[in-house]
Amino acid sequence: MSGSAVKAFGEVPAHVPPELVWNHSLNQFAAELDDPFIAAGRLHEGPGIIWAGEASLGKAGWVLTRHDLIRDAFLDWENFSSTRDTSSGDVLGAEIMRLIPVEVDPPEHHHYRYLLNPLFTPKHVNHYVDMVQQTCDRLLDDLAGKRECEFISEFGELFPNSIFLSLVGLPQEELPQFLAWERQLLRSGDQADFEKSQEAAGLIFKYLYGFVSQQRQNSQRTEFMNTLINGEIDGRPMNDMEILGTCFLLYVAGLDTVYSTLGWIMRHLANDQALQDQLRSNPQYIPKAVEEFTRAFGVPAPHRRVAKDCVFHGVQFRENDTVLLPLYLASRDPLVYPDPHTIDIERGARSVSFGTGPHFCLGVHLAKRELRVVLEAFLSRYSRISMQPGESYEYHTGGVLGVDRLPLLLEP
Repeated sequence: MSGSAVKAFGEVPAHVPPELVWNHSLNQFAAELDDPFIAAGRLHEGPGIIWAGEASLGKAGWVLTRHDLIRDAFLDWENFSSTRDTSSGDVLGAEIMRLIPVEVDPPEHHHYRYLLNPLFTPKHVNHYVDMVQQTCDRLLDDLAGKRECEFISEFGELFPNSIFLSLVGLPQEELPQFLAWERQLLRSGDQADFEKSQEAAGLIFKYLYGFVSQQRQNSQRTEFMNTLINGEIDGRPMNDMEILGTCFLLYVAGLDTVYSTLGWIMRHLANDQALQDQLRSNPQYIPKAVEEFTRAFGVPAPHRRVAKDCVFHGVQFRENDTVLLPLYLASRDPLVYPDPHTIDIERGARSVSFGTGPHFCLGVHLAKRELRVVLEAFLSRYSRISMQPGESYEYHTGGVLGVDRLPLLLEP
């Protein structure tokens, strides 16, 4: 790490030890190689805590690089708050709306989880299986007869978007519009595209606000919307901003993480014919494969705001410092996962790819079921999935590592 006091990214705060200063952009560093997980994993050669010149949204901040440190920060909600800082507020363009329950700390957080948890238990997720399967089958039917497929635009993005529309009760005809908004909001990872993200957030906010208002008068609303509108938080009904924030989170977080994880899984399978054959011959192994895939492809990098001055693993943090928790670093930490860049469905190791502690991902069971359904469907319909000859894939870094383009060859 460099030891000078002033960096190209700006002056380093006085409380940051010079030996922990890393004068780089995390997003650019992760994009330097063909595989961003391997590129970012080079940080495991250095300290477990670094101060990056550009950590998130163009801002400097702390980056935790080790599994155990990231786990500890997730668990320590009193020092590492999930409440919004000014930078994320700027992106959303709506200071009065919180993404619920992600941007709420305990004990208030517990009230929202108490209301929402019953919708996403393993048992309740079974109620969604038919809808998820039908969505997958419908999209695959659209690919019938095609040997070449651009997986992201022809399936990966469409699948979780369609499920979101079904869960909240929006018509599938809205899919093209929601796809356009999602791309504008989530693919604008650098400062140059900041205004595009703000514009998309504003348009989504306006649309969902009108939708939530209409749902109060809709006697045929879905179970999800009925829970939000009729449920209570600490003895009172949820207001429109709380319902809107919950829907906004389901839209943004659920779509981006599921489609991104699907992209990395399909990219890996396209280059691992032996694993394809193993899973086709032994479909009972697919749940184990999903566990290993989600371990290896922990795609998001959530951030926290330091709630008060504290010392964390021997390093002084100051109130309002930004701390980034890249799950793609936790999931590839060689101190925890031997040979971390190898996919081994027999590994059987637990991961923090869906977070841990109070903010453990609410939709984890639905997300894993979606991944399982897609794997089962593709492997049963196609005898071989590979990259199109002479083609390559494209990806982006940022708040989530995602695949932008994945040209596949599909053999029925």
